[in-house]
Amino acid sequence: MTDGKKTAEQKISILIVDDHPFFRRGVRFFLETIPGLVLAGEADDGEMALAFLEQQEVDVVLLDLQMPGLDGIETARSIAVLHPGVKVLMLTSFGNWERIYNALRAGAAGYVLKDGEPEELVAAIRAVSAGGSYLGAQVTAELLQHVGAAQALAETAKAGISSGSGRMPEPLSSREKDVLALIATGLSNREIAGRLFLSEKTVKTHVANILQKLNVKSRTQAALCAMRENLLSEETKDDRQ
Repeated sequence: MTDGKKTAEQKISILIVDDHPFFRRGVRFFLETIPGLVLAGEADDGEMALAFLEQQEVDVVLLDLQMPGLDGIETARSIAVLHPGVKVLMLTSFGNWERIYNALRAGAAGYVLKDGEPEELVAAIRAVSAGGSYLGAQVTAELLQHVGAAQALAETAKAGISSGSGRMPEPLSSREKDVLALIATGLSNREIAGRLFLSEKTVKTHVANILQKLNVKSRTQAALCAMRENLLSEETKDDRQ
């Protein structure tokens, strides 16, 4: 791997973490039919997942939210600290916006609901593996509906998604807003470069500046900030849904 991202030729290794064996088996059977994806293993809970990651390299962890013992939020937080190169994709039946926020704050790069289309899961895996983010259509709608609420502002402030005043510390340039809007759609740097007719190196610089100005640590948190600050055009929102 290079810079934690997968090229088109490299296979994406996946760890499925869910306490329901029947569900894990169904996901495994489906993903084994998809070219470019490799099932590295399965885990019943968070503790088993962390133990697995100590022994074997994995690109993407499909992580359930509610599990006995170490739940999905705590597991995602531990993975972010202990294995920062591993991408966490929440795969759960819980679509409440507060749970979504907590998962993304914990370091998850994406969030997909179990009742979504199978193709959406594949798209999400590829997006987060490529260094992007992914929020399912229902998840995005849930966030956009509640992200302007006072409680959401308080939660994002606690998460360090913005400055303590609730405002961005520095204004974004017009080009940085363009890049941020595309980050929020889940595109990788290479895809953004193609869309905006820029070099990938230039996009990488813009992304670094955006993260610094928004005072966030990840692309997913930047996307949340973009939603909260109404930086997404209606066209961009439509693209995500």
